[in-house]
Amino acid sequence: MKFDATGLGALNMDQLHMVDRIAGPDEETFVSGFIESCGGSAANTIIGLSRLGMRTACTGKVSDDREGALLRENLRSEGVADHVAVSGSGRSGRVMGFVDPEGSRTLYVDPGVNDSLRLHEIPDEALETRLLHLTSFAGEGLRVQREVLEVIDGSVTVSLDPGHLYAVRSREISGILEGTDILLTNQRELEIMTGHTDPARAAEELGPDMVVMKMGAGGVRAWNGREVHVPALKVKCRDSTGAGDAFNAGFLYAWMKGHGLEVSCRFGNYLASRCIQGYGATGSLPGQEALRVLEEYAVDDG
Repeated sequence: MKFDATGLGALNMDQLHMVDRIAGPDEETFVSGFIESCGGSAANTIIGLSRLGMRTACTGKVSDDREGALLRENLRSEGVADHVAVSGSGRSGRVMGFVDPEGSRTLYVDPGVNDSLRLHEIPDEALETRLLHLTSFAGEGLRVQREVLEVIDGSVTVSLDPGHLYAVRSREISGILEGTDILLTNQRELEIMTGHTDPARAAEELGPDMVVMKMGAGGVRAWNGREVHVPALKVKCRDSTGAGDAFNAGFLYAWMKGHGLEVSCRFGNYLASRCIQGYGATGSLPGQEALRVLEEYAVDDG
């Protein structure tokens, strides 16, 4: 395979506003700072994998505008092969986020041209990969993901982080779930997709061979015929943006390197803990120096 991992999902410019608190209906608050950074859940995870030394690619769609150029240049600067389609009209996707002093956030998604991606715009080369990592589109982009699953080599491992956008469309993504090997989600999304408040029952019902439930400060629970529960690392949270994507990168890297479920969850937690100590989805992600932590986890597990 040409790549270790390829990401397919919405590509967005993250525009983060630091506020004194998250305002409710008819309330006002103050903006104390602003950070713009390149995002998109699949791209964030792929960048995390690239920094750890994997051969990576990313595909999706942007517009021929300032934001689109920045998103593509960011991928290339991170060593990610750019297989992104460019539209001559419309606007690139963006996410407007509001982050309070405790790191909690609220997000507003403007999808732009993301959902206009078509199968013929994805190069065959991008799908020559050991792992295909899927994340949500706001609209009809899930259609191209279903089509991709029909044409990829049967040896490709498929991971999916549905996010809230796909969780509430559980019937529409049923075909994608059937083709998913590793489901990376959270407790609320599991409940929405299945109607069950018991996570173990929900995980069993969904079908993927492996289900990983991220719980923020509560750590992570995961199932692949057995269950593990790994607590979160206690660190100062400045911004939770991208924490789940960072976890995905750590978990997928460790799993693809042959480590077990518990070690993979621990390394996912480690990358998430590094992410939330800074602002933005990838600004605080580590490079290959983090692999010594994975080695320590593996020794402890042995």
